[in-house]
Amino acid sequence: MRWPRVLIAGLVLATAGAQAQTSLNSPPAPKKSARAGQAASLPLADATVERVLRESGEIVLDHGDLPNLAMPAMTMAFDVGNKKMLDAVKPGDKIRFQAEIVKGRPTITHLERAR
Repeated sequence: MRWPRVLIAGLVLATAGAQAQTSLNSPPAPKKSARAGQAASLPLADATVERVLRESGEIVLDHGDLPNLAMPAMTMAFDVGNKKMLDAVKPGDKIRFQAEIVKGRPTITHLERAR
């Protein structure tokens, strides 16, 4: 039995349309977390400690540009991911750090004294 070309073309198009419709209605595949690899690839920014606010778990830094946060150089307060970070610094210290947005707030995720 020979199938007419029009019928075959129609079946091919219908199958392709059904596949496209299925992928449009399917929930998106879960994204891999960028955090694990991202933290290692973030550059360290230079800063000077202005104030340490232990009560609120914040540190005020005069920092350079933070490209990953699209933030220019300025003086501002950051939350810290671990309050023990605050014990390692005092006003006037030169540090290097990484910051990310955590729960909607700029947060220091890594901090080390500058050499």
